[in-house]
Amino acid sequence: MTFKLSMSAALVCGVVSILPAAALAQSSSVGPQSAQSLGAQRQALGLMMKSMSVDYQQTRLEAVMKNIADVTGAPLMILWQDDRNPIGLDREALISFRAENQTALTVLEAVLAQAGGDVTSGGNSWQMTESGMIEVGPKERLNRTKRLEIYDISDLLLEIRDYSDVPQFDLNSALQSAGGGGSGSSPFSGGSNQSNQNTGKPEQERADEVIRLIVEQIEPDQWTNNGGSAATVRYYKKQLLVTAPDYIQRQINGYPFWPAEQTQVDQSKAGRRVTLLPPKSPRVVQTAKITPSGPSPASPAPSTPTAAETK
Repeated sequence: MTFKLSMSAALVCGVVSILPAAALAQSSSVGPQSAQSLGAQRQALGLMMKSMSVDYQQTRLEAVMKNIADVTGAPLMILWQDDRNPIGLDREALISFRAENQTALTVLEAVLAQAGGDVTSGGNSWQMTESGMIEVGPKERLNRTKRLEIYDISDLLLEIRDYSDVPQFDLNSALQSAGGGGSGSSPFSGGSNQSNQNTGKPEQERADEVIRLIVEQIEPDQWTNNGGSAATVRYYKKQLLVTAPDYIQRQINGYPFWPAEQTQVDQSKAGRRVTLLPPKSPRVVQTAKITPSGPSPASPAPSTPTAAETK
């Protein structure tokens, strides 16, 4: 499914008043992201595309996160569990995981899946902040930061009318008229100008089908439509107004700063999954094979100095 992203400040101002109060929570942001914000996010995510080879054996989660942050130089914001925040990642959780020549982002997602946590919180994930930080932790904590995005779905709502009773075209009659020997009568006969009486589903019903696909395939437990509290979606003039955390918005439309050919979408019974792949351009991402103890001696050195290395 393809969505075209349209962020119009005028439209945003016009629809804010019709949104429910829950959609404009204190942590929500309304309006398009600045070029500076998108640039910072692109740079941070690029650092997570470095290739890593790791072998964690009963390693504390805090040490694993430090290792990923050190070898990539990415600005990770870990949402730890503490006295002020009972919902968070457990520093003492033990991780056993091996990976060979995988992106740091892939390693991070695998570690978060193994970190577990409270089942009622919906699991763990990561998302980008407006300042370019990579926020990592339970979805219940990530849900505190939301933003409004407007998706143009007019192409998904378009229905082609079916004209079943069309006029017949007589080629011979047309040729005779062109040669001067015809009677001047029209080469078209029969048919009518009336379209098929079956005009299809109403626009609102078609829009509801798109919404149903989204809330069923993308983090279904998080939508208010399904009893959740993290994300809302409304239809307004051929556009979807989605107020949700970044990790949900990413699964709808990816990131505008990330190449479409490097955004892989997988659909299964478990739901929709968006995987970000390393761009091919060396100017975007530094790549080097890295292990917890440092760069592999057999691996070529990065084209430019890395932001941080393990010691």
